[in-house]
Amino acid sequence: MRFALVATVAAAAVAIPLAVTASGPQMSSDQFISAVRCTAYEDVAGAGAERDVKVQLNAEARRQPAETAAQAQEEVSHIAREALMAEGEALSQDHAAACAGSNMTAEADSRQEA
Repeated sequence: MRFALVATVAAAAVAIPLAVTASGPQMSSDQFISAVRCTAYEDVAGAGAERDVKVQLNAEARRQPAETAAQAQEEVSHIAREALMAEGEALSQDHAAACAGSNMTAEADSRQEA
C-alpha cells in the first residue's frame, strides 16, 4: 500500500511539470511572429509551406497570448494583400528577409532533404 502511494506521488511529480510545459507557449512572441511571416511569404510565393509547419504554428497560436495570435493573423493578411500588389522581386526580398531568422523553415527544409 505504501509503495502504491509513493509511486503515485512520484508519477504526479513528473507528469504535472510536463503538462504545464506542454500547455504553455513553446516560442517567444517574436519567434512565433517571425515563423508566421516566413510561412505566409512561402505560401504567396508558391513555395507552399509544409503542412506540418502550418499545423505546428496553428497549435502554437493557441498557446500564445491572444494579442500575439491576433498580430500574427494581421501579418498574414498584410502579406496576402501585399502579394496581390507587389512585384515578384520585391516580394522575394521580403520573403528572404522574413525567413532569415525562422527556425521552423530550416527544420522543414532539412526534413525535405533527408
